[in-house]
Amino acid sequence: MAEGVKDECCQLAPEGQVCAAKQQAETGCLNCSARLRPVSAAHVMRQVLRPMDHNVDDDYGFCPSPGCELVFAGADGTRFFARDLRHPPAYKTGRTADLLCYCFDFRGADFLSDAADAATSYISERIRAGDCACDVTNPSAGCCLGSITKYRREQQP
Repeated sequence: MAEGVKDECCQLAPEGQVCAAKQQAETGCLNCSARLRPVSAAHVMRQVLRPMDHNVDDDYGFCPSPGCELVFAGADGTRFFARDLRHPPAYKTGRTADLLCYCFDFRGADFLSDAADAATSYISERIRAGDCACDVTNPSAGCCLGSITKYRREQQP
């Protein structure tokens, strides 16, 4: 992730929202060994399909690695994969029709087109205006700008 984007994301995040890029985790992903970012059980419940079918009452970690199917791992060994989410992120699934910006409904394909810079600018403006809810809507519980930049870089030939 470009430092400028990470810094902008964290500076633009509304008060009370913790930038995921600055969170620390104690464990690694069970699939890819990436450092997990802590997320609450309540956050996981908002993301998974049919939360009532799962025992979601533990501490969880979010795996930020693109392409790794694991999204959330519980301290008790519970795992949720991209297929278990209501709206899995495009950088996890590889599908350009999946979301990257959960607040403003931008998908992977939007950032592979000529309109990518305009979409990124729009999101930045909305963040500055306090119109985002990334901490609730985004599976990472953080700002989407870093994920978008990384996704664009990884999708370039």
